[in-house]
Amino acid sequence: MVAFISWVLTRAVKAESGIDATIVLLLLGMMVAMLVGPAYLYLVTFSFGLGDVAIWEIAVFMMVGMMPIGVLLFAKYWMQGDPDRKGPLPLSRLLDHDSALRASYIVLLLLSEFLMGWTFNLASGLIHFSQGYSVQTLATELDYSITTYWFVFTMVGEMALTLLAMRKLIRSSLFELLVVQALVMFLTPTALSWRVWEMYSLYLEAAVMTGLIVFALRYLREKVERDAALLSYLVLFIAGNAVMMAGFFVWLLDGSTLLLALSLIIETVIYFDAVLTGAGLGQTFRIAVRNPEQTIKP
Repeated sequence: MVAFISWVLTRAVKAESGIDATIVLLLLGMMVAMLVGPAYLYLVTFSFGLGDVAIWEIAVFMMVGMMPIGVLLFAKYWMQGDPDRKGPLPLSRLLDHDSALRASYIVLLLLSEFLMGWTFNLASGLIHFSQGYSVQTLATELDYSITTYWFVFTMVGEMALTLLAMRKLIRSSLFELLVVQALVMFLTPTALSWRVWEMYSLYLEAAVMTGLIVFALRYLREKVERDAALLSYLVLFIAGNAVMMAGFFVWLLDGSTLLLALSLIIETVIYFDAVLTGAGLGQTFRIAVRNPEQTIKP
C-alpha cells in the first residue's frame, strides 16, 4: 500500500490531461474505500476480523474502482488522435485548479493512512472497545491510531518513497529540508512503546528542530535574495514543529497525545503539499523549477 500510494502521487505530478488527474483521484479514493467498509462494520458491531477487510477490499477494488478507471483509460486511448484535447470538458478543468487538486490528493492520502493505521491497530489488538462508544473513548481510539507506529512509520515510508521518486523534479534546497521533515516525523516518541525509544527519540527530535531553527535564522540573515516558495515552506515547517513541540510537552505532562496527533496531521499536510508543488503541481514552484534563478528580494 505504501509503495502503491507513492507511485500514484508520482503519477499525479506527471498528469498531462484531465483524465490522468481523474484516474489519480479514483485510485486514491479506492484506497480509502477499501478500508471504509471494515471501519463501518467495527463501529456498528464493536468486533473486527481480517476477513472483513479482505472481503471489502476485493469487492471495492474489482466492482467499484476498476470500472470507471477502465472507461477513462479507453477514453484516453480514443483521444490519442487529437493531442490538443485534454479530456472531456469537466475533467479538463481539473488541470486549471492546482491548489484544489493538491488538496484533494492530500486529503485522500491522509484518510487512507488514517484508516490503514486504525485497521492495523485493530488487527494487532492494540486498540479495541467492546463496549458502547462515547465521545471520549472514540477520540482516544482515533488519537492512538495516529500517534502509534502503524500510522507514523507507514507515513514516513510514503514520505521517503515519494521523495525518492520525485528527487529529480525537486530543487536540492527544498529536497534537503524535506528529508529533515521526514526525519522529524520518524522520531515521534510515541510511535513505539519502548522506554529507550521514547527517551532518545525525544532528544534527537529536539536537536533536529533546534538545528532547523538555527538554519532558518541564518538563512534569513545571510541571504541577500530569498527564494519566495522555499521561504514560505520553511515558515510553515517551523510553525508545524512548534505545534509538535507543544504536543510533546503536553504528552510528557499528562500523557495526552491529542495535540501531538494534530501536529502529525499538520506535518503531513505541509510535507506533501511541498513535495507536490516542488515537483511541479503548482504554479509557484512550477515557475521556480523552470527558472531556478528566479528569486525575490527581501
